[in-house]
Amino acid sequence: MVSGRRGEKRQEQQAFALKGTMPAITMLCLRTADVSAIERQLADHISQMPHFFLHLPILLDLAELGDEAVDLGALAQLLRKHNLVPIAVRNPSDAQRERAVAAGLGVLRTPLSRSPRQAAPGEGSTPTPGPVAVAPAAADRAGAGAAPADRGPAGPGRRPREAAPAPDAAGEPPPAGLTVRHPVRSGQVIYVPHGDLVVLSPVSSGAELIANDNIHVYAPLRGRAMAGAHNNADASIFCMSLEAEFVSIAGRYLMADEIPDEHRGKPARISVQNDGLVITRL
Repeated sequence: MVSGRRGEKRQEQQAFALKGTMPAITMLCLRTADVSAIERQLADHISQMPHFFLHLPILLDLAELGDEAVDLGALAQLLRKHNLVPIAVRNPSDAQRERAVAAGLGVLRTPLSRSPRQAAPGEGSTPTPGPVAVAPAAADRAGAGAAPADRGPAGPGRRPREAAPAPDAAGEPPPAGLTVRHPVRSGQVIYVPHGDLVVLSPVSSGAELIANDNIHVYAPLRGRAMAGAHNNADASIFCMSLEAEFVSIAGRYLMADEIPDEHRGKPARISVQNDGLVITRL
């Protein structure tokens, strides 16, 4: 009889499976605990690309806050109000971990250590206030001749190199554009606020490219591409093989199932015409 019951259990359909995969998630790297400041800047980002942010899963990275208290309950409520989906925190202190659990957020167990605390005044640069909505992948700047940020640890008071830094204290304009020479993998986000983004390798499904001007992909484009991020309707998206999940220019967008079959897997240019997106063969 016992063996019979065991046989029945073996035949019972499995109700679920646990997998350790990580889907594409946007990381909100907090640089301030001021929820009002976060909301102001977040609303501005969302207004530029509302369809991109709709129901987007959000991971909150707290590394740069150190042990500073932040109202994670209010922050989670704020994100939901803007149709975002907060799912977890990363790099919390012990107190922040308790607040995250109380706010109904998960805690990401990661082998990455917390970022070093910001240097004291006089020991390094002053941190830039305000939240950052994306975590750019390490990439080579066109013509810069410098190594990517992941080839060595940053020195005291230095931040990992980002896609395109803000102007320095002398008022010099930021370098225009970015060239990425390595494959852009699922979950990576590359954001270029000034100039064109040029990618010389494949862009995987689940990866995201965002640029204020044009996006050029000299390889298959399988992820998401958003050009003209700051309402620049003159921008275009160029790729050698159009296999994208989502493309957008200045708020106009096409989902994967809206891309005509004759352009699938072919070299293409996407541009704005008559207030909509059109695809032309290259």
